[in-house]
Order: sequence, then C-alpha cells, then structure tokens
Amino acid sequence: MAHALALMVAQVNADPTASGMPGAQLIQQLLNWLSQVAALWGSLASILGGAALYGVAQNSGYSQGAYRGKQLAVGGVAGACLAGIAPTAINLLFRAAGG
Repeated sequence: MAHALALMVAQVNADPTASGMPGAQLIQQLLNWLSQVAALWGSLASILGGAALYGVAQNSGYSQGAYRGKQLAVGGVAGACLAGIAPTAINLLFRAAGG
C-alpha cells in the first residue's frame, strides 16, 4: 500500500509557463526594472564609491579604508557580472533539469 502511494506521488508533472497568466507582462517589466535599478545601478554605485574610498584612504595613509574601498569596487564588479549572467544561468539549469 505504501509503495503504491509512493509511486503515485512520485509521478508529479509540472510545466511552468507564464502564457495566459494575468499580469505576466507587468511582472516581466518589473523584473527588468529591478534588474536595471537594483543590480546594475547598485553595482555602479559600489564601484564608484569603492574607488573614491580607495583613493581618499590611500592618499591619507589609511590602509584599512583603502582595503575596504578595494572590496567595495570588486564587489560591484562581481554584482554586475552576476546580474548579467543570472537569467542565463536560471534558464540553463531549468533546461538541464528537464524543463
């Protein structure tokens, strides 16, 4: 009995799609804006702020501040790279999982 129930539950089928979903275009537009504003502009602010902090701290002899500025700048670069590659990675993993 438990084996039959496990076989029945294990045969789940799902086909995720946005076609026919009310507001699908709006949700896609919001995701595009969020990617632009939060990820890319945030990364740009991190790069510029980190570079400014690095420059000021390096010229005033504050090595800890210069290190933090480098961290911010590299973090901004990594954030921009991740924001650009995230949709491709999600779609690739979805297709690899059999979607």
